[in-house]
Amino acid sequence: MTVSEYIFDFLYQKGCKTTYMVSGSSAMWLTDALCRNTDMKAVCCHHEQAAAMAADGYGRVHDIPGCCLVTIGPGATNAITGVAQAYLDSSPMFVLSGQANSRLLNYEVQTGIRQHGTQSLNLEPIVSPITKYFAAIMRPEDIRMHMEKAYYMAMEGRKGPVWLDVPVDIQNRQIPEQMEGFQTPAPKTKDAIDYDMLAKLVSEAQKPLILAGYGIRSGQAVTELKALSSKIQAPVVTSRGGIDVIDSDNEWFVGRPGAYGDRASHFAIQQCDLLLILGSRLSVSTIGYYPQRLAGNAVKIMVDIDEKELAKEDVPVTYKYHTDVKSFMTSLMEKLPNIISEEKQAWKAHCMEMRKQYPNVRTEYQQERPLNEYWVTEKISQKADAQANIVVDTGSVCNIVSQSWQIKEGQRYLISGGLSCMGFWATAIGADQKDRQLIAITGDGSAQMNIQELATLQYNQIPVKLFIYNNNGYMLIRHNQHNYMNDRFLGVGPDSGLQTPDFCKVAEAYGIKAVRITQESELESVIEDVLHRNEPAVCEIMVQEFAPIEPRIASKVMPDGSLKAAEFDDLYPFLNND
Repeated sequence: MTVSEYIFDFLYQKGCKTTYMVSGSSAMWLTDALCRNTDMKAVCCHHEQAAAMAADGYGRVHDIPGCCLVTIGPGATNAITGVAQAYLDSSPMFVLSGQANSRLLNYEVQTGIRQHGTQSLNLEPIVSPITKYFAAIMRPEDIRMHMEKAYYMAMEGRKGPVWLDVPVDIQNRQIPEQMEGFQTPAPKTKDAIDYDMLAKLVSEAQKPLILAGYGIRSGQAVTELKALSSKIQAPVVTSRGGIDVIDSDNEWFVGRPGAYGDRASHFAIQQCDLLLILGSRLSVSTIGYYPQRLAGNAVKIMVDIDEKELAKEDVPVTYKYHTDVKSFMTSLMEKLPNIISEEKQAWKAHCMEMRKQYPNVRTEYQQERPLNEYWVTEKISQKADAQANIVVDTGSVCNIVSQSWQIKEGQRYLISGGLSCMGFWATAIGADQKDRQLIAITGDGSAQMNIQELATLQYNQIPVKLFIYNNNGYMLIRHNQHNYMNDRFLGVGPDSGLQTPDFCKVAEAYGIKAVRITQESELESVIEDVLHRNEPAVCEIMVQEFAPIEPRIASKVMPDGSLKAAEFDDLYPFLNND
């Protein structure tokens, strides 16, 4: 067995059934081994960024590392955006790159010379900061150890990408019968937790609230979250990354806080007397610009698998615990009595009344022309299957869809959370799962960033339903330049240097059926038709160029040019003091 054969056999045995790739000469033996592996499927993308994003999507929906295969130099550097995205969003994936001859690579590493070989580039200093593990495979006998260690690192603790760089002369070398493996280290000591004390705190709280992040999903703790919420009578708000950890119809769900959040969740956070932060890193986009005042009246308890997130001091947290959220919630529930409290019931009713009083999708949006993106999103959301994977691109689309999508139990909701990467819709290539509807929503700007992957969808018949919100450019940046630059527009639309195409014609050129929606009267029927096609489809929806994105945390330009943000619970459009 060769090194390359061993690599793909190892990944298949771990459950990875698909590799997303762009072929290249310096990955020739890796490519050939993949070709001859009858168990492993290869999906050939048209850009390495998309291949890495697809592997990211595979890792998120399967909870095992996705695999991305690229070649030397620019093939590897093109993949970096997708890898950085997976790193920030805790998605497990393997990146395999072809490399120059091991002798040439070793010379580059030892001497620091810029290059010693065609297209060759020492990748370690470039990609190590965005991977949990990187190794250049310099000897065939080391491949078992590196594969085992890489897999362990990808899945251990806070998950993420790993990268193996394989020189072309090593790829086709035979491996020895006996190879040393990786010795799994002893489990890290978790924090000692006084669950009796915490149970007392939770039981006595009159206005408890749970802030749930992506760590709930990554830690396979969705069931425990719902059980804990019900047992302690605590409403739930979710970060952007945690949107799909609780369905929108759940009796305990309040909303989604953030720079583009909703009033109910912001009021709840600022009014609660106990905030349980589970698997959320408390990003600025979630907590606003005055973190020291977040939930200022509450005892705050934070649980995270990443010690570095716990070490941050932005938000004053009363108790911090380095452990996994699943075992934490299970242990806490074992200590809790059955809680029946009139105060907690009143608190829940108050939160639900706020949610009802301040909807993000207002009825008047239906009458607006051109179409309003909030109204469009609500219609797609209503028609989507409960068993669906939804991939949402970045920019104004991510803000609007994340504010208005109603999660059904069983749905997965994927965004580029930390990196906020345009072109993220291509992640849907890897998020394809049998018997599940596959939906991607993007803007006309973000669609262009990976437009070449329409060919990948068509060739492989990946049944992505790609909804493109066409607002004639970059609406989010258009808002910024209007609000803060006195309407000095550049690079946001045809009048400022940016032209987007007719996406129906583009789709048809790639052999994909496409439709366009321009009127409200055809919205529901066309959406339903697109969603029930058993093939890839593009639906271009013509929407407002300058639609409001609200509610949101707004900032004002001060006389010195600085920005001053409003308070966390004072969202724009501003309410009166009453």
